[in-house]
Amino acid sequence: MRRFALAILCAIAVASASIKAHHAHTDFALDRDVTLSGTIESVHFQNPHVLLVVRTPNSTFYTAEWQGAGWLQSHQELVSSGAVPLTSTTLKAGDRVVIVGSPSRDTTLRTVVNLKEVRRPSDGWLWSCRQPGMQQIC
Repeated sequence: MRRFALAILCAIAVASASIKAHHAHTDFALDRDVTLSGTIESVHFQNPHVLLVVRTPNSTFYTAEWQGAGWLQSHQELVSSGAVPLTSTTLKAGDRVVIVGSPSRDTTLRTVVNLKEVRRPSDGWLWSCRQPGMQQIC
């Protein structure tokens, strides 16, 4: 029984260490925000992260790494009131979006993580960790 308990504790320790390493984002400037505007080229609505590939007006491609699909669907309170909840069909190729997140320290990577806001100006749809009166949870 002790060996089994020890094996479980070791598995939990390894899993939690790999989760922290996965989300450390040491190669990103988490203390800064950048705003990225452009047209969605593709949406990969999946776990562990939803990926948005966005083409800017000067035809530069960026990847925005969002929360996981399941997490986003379970936090509908982050979608502005009156807007449709986030699903796999909410955002699609061709949508113009504005994204706020943390940039890579290496600008050649063209990746944004730790998204704080995703807007679709055409209809006012907004997902934001910065909802008034709410603690930022992402």
